[in-house]
Amino acid sequence: MKLCSKPIFVSALLVCCCAGVQSAGPATAATPAKAANHTVLLDIKPDPWQVRRKQVIDLVAVIQKSDYKDQAAKEKFDKILANFDKDFVSITPMEAMDLQRIYYVPLSKPVEMESNLGVVVALAALGWYDALRFADASGRAEIQDNESFFLRAFTAPGSKSLDDVVAFLKDKPLEAARAVKTGTDAARTVLTRVHYDTQWPASYGLLRSQCALQQEQNCKRPVPLAQDQWPAAFEEAVATTTRYYRDNSKP
Repeated sequence: MKLCSKPIFVSALLVCCCAGVQSAGPATAATPAKAANHTVLLDIKPDPWQVRRKQVIDLVAVIQKSDYKDQAAKEKFDKILANFDKDFVSITPMEAMDLQRIYYVPLSKPVEMESNLGVVVALAALGWYDALRFADASGRAEIQDNESFFLRAFTAPGSKSLDDVVAFLKDKPLEAARAVKTGTDAARTVLTRVHYDTQWPASYGLLRSQCALQQEQNCKRPVPLAQDQWPAAFEEAVATTTRYYRDNSKP
């Protein structure tokens, strides 16, 4: 997909992206935390995927600031989109949800709702599978609540995407069910060729904040789920994702 003209998310673009990154403490260099009735800054080094996530946001900022006239920046963003189109498991599901929110969903046509939902569901299933394996309960809560992971693709400020997908789920239950099934099937199909950092959910949670408060050099990460439990975790992720998009049951 080419960013060849000024899309509808001009005013919402940086708001939605930056808010998402800042809501997850590990994505920023300094995160505020309250202690002893005052605010302190936690110096948290971002993980590589978070650095890449911020680079995309900064790139979009350049494009917007130039009023979409910076050809070099636009070409870089086009390349990011092209790489995602070619291989959607080359970046973490959170980064991919950002792209859905920034670009694909707001610019899509109503007729594309079913296919869009299928892609979002696939990303959600893969991402929640990662969260079940590599995040603790506090990390999963942060991913779900602070990042609005499951709804992220449809919540760009200024767009009607959330209203549209809710209407689609309500008014076209057969198509919606088909989209969800397509998405979870796609997630199952690509499991063997995922090559993003599947431990990205470990960037969230209380352990990360506690480490920064204590100024430790080597931070503890959540204990990963035993590998023999991974197949069951994937089925749980599929079931959770299916329920969420069919009846809005919270993970």
